[in-house]
Amino acid sequence: MRPYSPNGFSRPGHVKEVTVRLLQRARSTIAALSLLTIAALIAGCGSSGGGGDTGAGVSPQPQVVSGVAATGAALAGGRVFLKDSSSVIRETSIDNDGFFSVSVADMKAPFVLKATRTVDGFTRTLFSFADAPGTANVNPFSSVALANAAGVDDPAVVFDNSDAAMLDKVRIAMPDSIGKLRSSLKPLLDDFGASSVDPIKDQIKADHEGLDAVFDNVRVVLTNGTLTIINVNTGAVIFTAAVKEKDFEHGRFTDNDDDVPKHGPRPAAPTGVTAIGGDAQVTIAWDPVANATSYDLFYATRSKVSEREDHGRGEREDHDDDVDAIRVRNVTSPFVLKPLAANTTYSLIVRAVAGGRRGAASAEVSATTSGTVPVLTVPAAPTGVTATGGNRRVTVNWSAVSGAASYNVYWSTATGVTIATGTKISDITNPPFVHKGLSDNSTYFYIVTAVNSAGESAASAQVDATTGVASTTTTSTTTSTTAGATTSTTAGGSTTSTAPTSTTSTTPTTSSTTAATTTSTTAGGGTTSTAPTTTSTTSTSTAPSTTTTTSTTTTTQVALSGAALYATNCANCHNALASSEFRGASVASINAGIAGVGSMRNSILATNGSALTQAQIAAISAALQ
Repeated sequence: MRPYSPNGFSRPGHVKEVTVRLLQRARSTIAALSLLTIAALIAGCGSSGGGGDTGAGVSPQPQVVSGVAATGAALAGGRVFLKDSSSVIRETSIDNDGFFSVSVADMKAPFVLKATRTVDGFTRTLFSFADAPGTANVNPFSSVALANAAGVDDPAVVFDNSDAAMLDKVRIAMPDSIGKLRSSLKPLLDDFGASSVDPIKDQIKADHEGLDAVFDNVRVVLTNGTLTIINVNTGAVIFTAAVKEKDFEHGRFTDNDDDVPKHGPRPAAPTGVTAIGGDAQVTIAWDPVANATSYDLFYATRSKVSEREDHGRGEREDHDDDVDAIRVRNVTSPFVLKPLAANTTYSLIVRAVAGGRRGAASAEVSATTSGTVPVLTVPAAPTGVTATGGNRRVTVNWSAVSGAASYNVYWSTATGVTIATGTKISDITNPPFVHKGLSDNSTYFYIVTAVNSAGESAASAQVDATTGVASTTTTSTTTSTTAGATTSTTAGGSTTSTAPTSTTSTTPTTSSTTAATTTSTTAGGGTTSTAPTTTSTTSTSTAPSTTTTTSTTTTTQVALSGAALYATNCANCHNALASSEFRGASVASINAGIAGVGSMRNSILATNGSALTQAQIAAISAALQ
């Protein structure tokens, strides 16, 4: 941030020094004229922009609020609006370095600030706060801190509806809000040497270092009262919290260190970038960047791609096709971008990524697609089709077919399934497909076709799979019968004793349902025990007896398929498992993503009818490793 440099003479003692020198030169013959000249010089030197001498030889401090407005890139060319406690508003422009300065003379502190910048019809808006004249930077963290200090979901509420009472409340709470925000994000800020930086009051430059480097590598999203911080290089959710929570006490910071962007030398901008238009496609190439681990491509049908990308909205800016540049991650040179519209000019940039840090944008290039649109033909039959049985489900997978808009799956419980005889499941956008709600221990047969506006392909080769059983129970039942001792006395007085006898019967059985063990006593005093199985073993004794039954049960669960769960719940938005943007994601980061992004949560609920269990999430995480 630029230091204030007042105009005019303001060095302490300067007025006195000038006066002494002039007096030494005065002659008695022109004493009156000299004194008048001295008085005039004193008046001129003592002012510093009209402030006058304070008596100590130091000019008064200017009454301004100044700072830097940036989101990683400066909001150059934008406007800053400052509103005081009496609702008086002043505005100023933002220069190319993001710097602004607003005079607050005759205004009443504290102040709330709003910075805006419009690019191609999209306006980026941030907020901040100043308790007195001085520094007040405007950035994503200042917006979050303002909402937290005011106890509102949206910082715009403070600017639009502020009064003296609300701004005084913010003034009191703001230091604590800044402290709690820094504490909650300490692992992220530590990596960039910014953990002790006050995002509002400290000097910040839009120079891609320190806190500005943090903003280069994360996207701060504040939607419906939920704060989400996302790694722009990987899409991983780093932190989520309710912004109104006083201490962000329910916030979740990822426990996966790989989710957090790392500080290091910023990759250079790619050079030698070229783009060549073709039939509904553009081929882009560039020279390698030292130490780059991957590259991201951004494109749009309008110019100034880097500006729209830097100031894009939220965590899904690559889906806002009508406003922001579209992002394609992990591209390699040369890269063919398709399908595109015919006879259309596209602007493109490339960024290198190294050590988790995103580099500067390349020079923008453009290319125009040709007017010849390839003739659409019926796609080829899918190949590489496989079927894998699971717990009352089968996962059918296949290789993507060029030119296919969707796929149909036909199934049957009898072999020889065809398009005519199979049960059709249509409009499957991407493989794999998970067929749920099936019977245990049953074999299902499948074929797959590819579809586009030209028609449906021939059927794939048939595949089949057998579903598993939810659980298998093995029961071993042991029955012991001991006859009581018998004593008899003969007519002659002799006594005969018969020793107790014991009988043991063990019957191992298998059943998916185990009934309770029953014991009954016969009229003659015998005991009958029925083991809890589909086959009963009975031991009967006519003598009084004792029966002991012991059952041991072992249950074996069918293993969860993380790949199948990912295919059902994640692949539509985050690519197939092998190319997923969340490779290596931990259980905690998956949980944070589901909890923090409403569209993700709603999608999962709509697909499954219920939330994923922690065991299922653990299986998905394991599949992503």
